[in-house]
Amino acid sequence: MSRTCPLQRRRPHTSFILQIKMPRSTYLPAATAIGLPFVLLLLVLPAMLAFLSPTTTVYHHHIISTKASSSSASFSSAPSSLLASTSTSSSSSSSRRDLVENIGRLGLGLGALTLLPSLTVSAAADRSAPIAVLGARGKTGKLIVQQLLAQGKCVRALSYQPFEYDKKDIPSGVDVSSLLTYAIGDVTKPETLSPAIKGASAVIFAASASKNGGKAQAVDCDGVENIARSCIAEKIPRLLVISSGAVTKPDSFGYKVTNLFARGIMGLKLEGENRLRALYASSAPPGVTYTVLRPGGLSNDKGLGVSGIELNQKDTIIGEISRVDVAATAVAAIGAADAADVTFEVYEIGRRTPLQKEFPEKSGMERRAGTWEEIFKGLVKDSALQV
Repeated sequence: MSRTCPLQRRRPHTSFILQIKMPRSTYLPAATAIGLPFVLLLLVLPAMLAFLSPTTTVYHHHIISTKASSSSASFSSAPSSLLASTSTSSSSSSSRRDLVENIGRLGLGLGALTLLPSLTVSAAADRSAPIAVLGARGKTGKLIVQQLLAQGKCVRALSYQPFEYDKKDIPSGVDVSSLLTYAIGDVTKPETLSPAIKGASAVIFAASASKNGGKAQAVDCDGVENIARSCIAEKIPRLLVISSGAVTKPDSFGYKVTNLFARGIMGLKLEGENRLRALYASSAPPGVTYTVLRPGGLSNDKGLGVSGIELNQKDTIIGEISRVDVAATAVAAIGAADAADVTFEVYEIGRRTPLQKEFPEKSGMERRAGTWEEIFKGLVKDSALQV
């Protein structure tokens, strides 16, 4: 693959190319038919004049040396200024040559003016934006990066300290030199986040409390708020946060067990979610959205794929799910319009169970499908659910 991720550490590309846009199918042919003869006339004139008289000076450099910054003005003023400068030489043949030359210049001016509306100048660079993954060193974060790379996506792997993947962690056949970059992105240090995510098409938050990375308050609560603020400020189209199922049900077995081993993490995850939703509701401009993904109990089993999982809302059903399927769900959700500004749970169909015995077997909001595109359809926005 030959694509290059933006913001990769290399010298800025300063070359420019002229690109022709065709907003209407008939615009460019019409513009070409009008402008091209004038351009061709100018290109042929110097040779004609040189053949007619080797001593005749051709002022072609006046046209081709025009700077890009003043090209429009030069083209618009070309007809009058060039015709006005026609030589007053007593030689009639010289006058004719000058007149022909200036008509050619006039043709270039008219041709360029005709074509200018359909021409734009842009840097000659790949426009694909990277997907930034926070917590890229973790088990789930690494799987997310691997799946993105396998799809040919540009990835910016973020962590609170410098690292690089081993070769065995990279999918076979992937050109990491053009797809994978690394950066420091520490959710406990807000000043590191905007530079780390700038220019990204999406951000996936796969970080969580760890011995060296920070406690639950700093990562799962304050860290979620920090990245939400940075994504809104940088106008990142989608922020996806991996949270946890059962966070809204403190009386459930899943909530209590997780809290027992992770020292109050569940309540902090919910607080982080709530802060994120409040920020997006009050501050996010149009097109800047979020997704909160709540997986059930995580396993290291092989993934079942989209046909083996179920999405739900209301946080009443739980079940185990492999990290592989959590990663796949996150990767698919960041590009799904139906997953914007929603919170949903995900678990394996075969392991589903009500969070509490008094809850019904079905919430009425189950989503199953054979494709990723279909499974997100029908999800209810958080604003409507009043999450």
